[in-house]
Parts: sequence; structure tokens; C-alpha cells
Amino acid sequence: MNLCFSTLGCTDRSLEAILSLAKTYGIGFLEVRGMDGELDNRKIPAFAPSAAPQTREAFRAAGVTPLVLGTSCAFHTPEKLRDALDEGRASLAIAKDLGFRALRVFGNSLVEPADACTARVIDGISTLCREAEGTGVDVLLEVHGDFNTVERLRPICDACGAFSSFGLIWDVCHTHKPYGAAWREFIRAFAPQIRHVHLKDVKNGALVLPGEGELELNAMVQTLLAEGYKGAFSLEWEKKWHPELPELEAALEALIKTLQNEMKGELL
Repeated sequence: MNLCFSTLGCTDRSLEAILSLAKTYGIGFLEVRGMDGELDNRKIPAFAPSAAPQTREAFRAAGVTPLVLGTSCAFHTPEKLRDALDEGRASLAIAKDLGFRALRVFGNSLVEPADACTARVIDGISTLCREAEGTGVDVLLEVHGDFNTVERLRPICDACGAFSSFGLIWDVCHTHKPYGAAWREFIRAFAPQIRHVHLKDVKNGALVLPGEGELELNAMVQTLLAEGYKGAFSLEWEKKWHPELPELEAALEALIKTLQNEMKGELL
């Protein structure tokens, strides 16, 4: 299995420190959502065009694949649509330049009227998908906020599925409330379109270390692999939003311990 982690758990660290952490834990894939204290990809020093050659070499030397580039792009409101597209286009250029394989975007909140909101999300994602075609960068909609059920996601997936660059990021926490133990229903509905997975755990509504909560992480991983899933399983440790959480290292150790049977002693 392919193990990954998001820098959301260590946004204050430098690229060098993050790559060192990946090496320590034998993790070959990285999801970037913040670095050097900056969340906006356009302002991260290592992502500047002048720094790109050194950044590409740092990934290569560390043996780490830059997998998903996170953004704040959300297409649910008309007021922020232009800003979201501007950020998305800039991040797409960064992703292409540095070798990231995918860009993460949101639907986010369902604002009334619902049909118009869904249409905006479809239009925003379709625009980025159209521009991403042929670049080697996918545009992945995270299962998040109000867009976390089969009913809400189906129109988007049907409309954007014509683009080979479109896919989903399944955040296992964001489907926990509507589905609970029936999470297999979600996999059955979208298995072919799930291209990246965010792993985390929750107990009584609060984030906890992987393996200490209510989510069936092992079973989720097993089910996806049985469905032919070839993507990465990424620890999204939300310390940026919840500073009271333990350090990212503790979460990585807990996840690796939880998934040790699935990993069979090695990361593939």
C-alpha cells in the first residue's frame, strides 16, 4: 500500500524538515497543505518559479513523490468563484512545474438555491479539469462539508466524469456522520472515482489518534484495496486547525501501528 501524509500536521516546518520526516518513517508520498508557516501555495518560498529546480531536486534526492497539492479553492458561492479559479489556476501551474500528480479542491457548503450551488461547483471544477487535461495533474474534489453524501456528489461526479483528470478524495471522517458503520455504501457508489484517501479517526466528535476512535480504518483500507484502489492513503492530521492535538509524529506512529497488518511490513 502507498502511505502518505499531509503537511497540515506540520505547516510551520520547512520542506527540508518535512522530507526528513518522510524519510524517518519510510513514507514515499507527500501531500502539501501548508509549509514554512504559509498556506497559500502562491506564497510558499519553495514553490516560487526561481526555487523550482531546487525543490524538484529536494524531492528527488529524498525519494519522495509530491502527490497532492492542497488548495483553498471552494466553488459554492458566486462571490468567491473568481478568487477560487485564480488560486486553482496558479496552483495547477505550480503542481505541473513541481511534479505533483493532483490538485485538491472543494465543493464545501451547500448554499441555497441548491441546484444553482451545485451547478457552480460543477462549473468551477470543470473549468480546472479542462485546463488540467494533458498536464498530468488531476483535479480532485474532496468529500467535505455538505458535499459528503452519494446524493450530493452524484451530480458532480456525473457531470465532471467526462474529464479524465477528475476524481475524488475520500475523507473518511466527512462521511462518518451521514453513514457511520454503513461507509461501504459510499465506496460502492464511487470506488472508480476515488483517487486519494484521507485517513484520520474521531471519537465522540473529536479527532483522536488513528486507531483510538470509532472509524474502522483497517476495514476501510482492506475494502478499497479489494476494489482495486491504487492510490495513496494519506494521514491528514489537522493540527493546523486543532493545535491541542499531539505532534504529527505521534499520529504517524499510531497510523502505522494501526495499519501494520495491511502494510505487511513494508510500504509499496
